Amino acid sequence: MGVQKRYQAIILGILLAYTIGISVGRRESALYGTAGADPAGHVSVKAYRDGELFYEFDDHNLITTEGSTHIRDFMGWANATNEACIYISLSNDGAPATSWVKLPFEITTSGLDRWTGTPTNVNATAYSVTHTWTASAGATVDCTGLHWDATDDSSNNLLAAAQISSVSLQANDMLQVTWTVNIPDG
Repeated sequence: MGVQKRYQAIILGILLAYTIGISVGRRESALYGTAGADPAGHVSVKAYRDGELFYEFDDHNLITTEGSTHIRDFMGWANATNEACIYISLSNDGAPATSWVKLPFEITTSGLDRWTGTPTNVNATAYSVTHTWTASAGATVDCTGLHWDATDDSSNNLLAAAQISSVSLQANDMLQVTWTVNIPDG
């Protein structure tokens, strides 16, 4: 191979590596935040019917003002709360607003009421919470919330909310929601 061909291959390899790095970096920062960035969240929702995946959705969440206040208090401002954000709710609400203190139309029937999720350590700055429901009747889910109180339809405990593309469940369908919360370093 001539010198010019080797030079072109090296340049092409560098450009390819750079492009892959940018693409992966954008995906990771979009899902889990970046160093020095604001707290970020990601929600993943999957639905199964007869053991087969029929719905999948991934997106960012919105941290509410109430949630930001909880983080401030938890970190020591008033130390008024010492409650983990591990309770997941479902609703048929539209796009969440930062002013929400609860999901306005939280689902509390059909086996889809608020549940304690299973927390998992993701890394030094992030954790995830997962729960799987089995619908006892048909229902439509359009939104999910992450709370620090297990009480169905209660107010003033909504850390974050995320609108998902609508999923229509039938009896015995399973719906799995995973929240990932990242408080970036830096």
